[in-house]
Amino acid sequence: MISATLSRTAPPSPSAPSPAPAESPPAWLPGQHFAAALAFFVAGGLGLVAVAPELARGAFFLPKVVAVVHLFVLGWVVLSIFGALCQFLPVAIGRPLRWQAAAQLSFVSQLVGALLFVGALLTSKNGLLLGGASLLSVAFVVFALNLAATLAQAKERSLTWWALAGAAVFLLVTPAYGLILALNLRGDLVVADRFAMVAAHSHAAILGFVLLVVVGVAQRLLPMFLLSHGASEKPAWASLILLFTGASVMALPFGGDARFAAGGVLAAGGVVALLIQAILFFRHRKRRAVDPGMRLAAAGLIGLAVAAAVAPFALGRGLSDPHLLATYFVLLLGAITLFVGGHYFKIVPFLVWYHRFGPLVGKRKVPKVADLYSERAASVNVALLVAGWLGLAASTWLGAGVTLRAFAFVFAAGTLLEAALIAKIARQRPEAQGAPLGGSAIDPGAHEAITTPQPGEPTKKSPLAQRAS
Repeated sequence: MISATLSRTAPPSPSAPSPAPAESPPAWLPGQHFAAALAFFVAGGLGLVAVAPELARGAFFLPKVVAVVHLFVLGWVVLSIFGALCQFLPVAIGRPLRWQAAAQLSFVSQLVGALLFVGALLTSKNGLLLGGASLLSVAFVVFALNLAATLAQAKERSLTWWALAGAAVFLLVTPAYGLILALNLRGDLVVADRFAMVAAHSHAAILGFVLLVVVGVAQRLLPMFLLSHGASEKPAWASLILLFTGASVMALPFGGDARFAAGGVLAAGGVVALLIQAILFFRHRKRRAVDPGMRLAAAGLIGLAVAAAVAPFALGRGLSDPHLLATYFVLLLGAITLFVGGHYFKIVPFLVWYHRFGPLVGKRKVPKVADLYSERAASVNVALLVAGWLGLAASTWLGAGVTLRAFAFVFAAGTLLEAALIAKIARQRPEAQGAPLGGSAIDPGAHEAITTPQPGEPTKKSPLAQRAS
């Protein structure tokens, strides 16, 4: 497990400079989130193989298909975001999570709640359904309050601050709709238009929470990982405003189709602005080679553009064209999955390097961050996930059951390979490297990025990057 391997590390030497804020959380906190998220990722990939016939029929709303969807959304995406924010907040806003105990509570509630919820959908046990939905609501609310309390301590109100503040709002909206739908499935509550309720719930989660986090985090992480400086952040501000406004309009419980269409137009504009911002980061990058992690993230961003183009037709036709509707959700959720998966190849190696090898800088030779995994194996992983996702989307649209299952196997192989690669990274330690004492070799790019300036600010280097130069 990632959390277990990261926790067995020696404390940093007092004389060793630190590449990250002193208030960074213990490694086990994000580590346990990532370990659990990867397990859900693999389970979701295998689940796609199991539900391939249903997807081929466009039966996206069957309980077993909804269960697989929530393996990805509740398990893979949300746990990954919670874990990343635990590590990212000290860098992004200069403050750690306000309450680590609350972060642990939200983790346990999210993990157990997702397991119960998915299990209830698969076994038709309505008692588990409400219990799982309740625990998930606890997780969302606790993390939202923890995030809000953390943001309240920050002195600067940057774009990242506002994006995360908006995401915290939708962390509260999303479970409210989720509970209503859970009660409806149990037969305890009648919903006049279930499709409209599902659409509001899913888009509040994806546009209001997930994509606002993507906007805020990408504003820091993409320049960091690409060594990109000088790009304007105006598109990101436009994306933030349009996504928040669009998700708010779509989440309103009144207004009918006109309200939903207006919100969709605003949200689509936000996605376009996000893509423009990402293109600017890639154009301004100093590191010309694009590593596998960033290629996977870029594929996810391109997928978001395709999903935004398909959305008006899929949501406009609704249940009258189930194949197109299912294809839209495959495109949208797959794109987010790829974006998240790409960042694992950046975040986890850095965490391992920082906690395991950082304290040895100046005392012995240490590897670069990029040396902690095989770029060739990671490239194979990218190919499997992207090819599997594209094949799943095309086969769902065409209703081709045989090819859909084949591409589901391809995608599942990608999830297994990524989990294996990340687990191998988490097990890396100085003893396994066999590095001789004396000298140092560090990856200055990875650590310069920890203090990546905002557009227009002079480039700053962390202590380790200064030593490297």
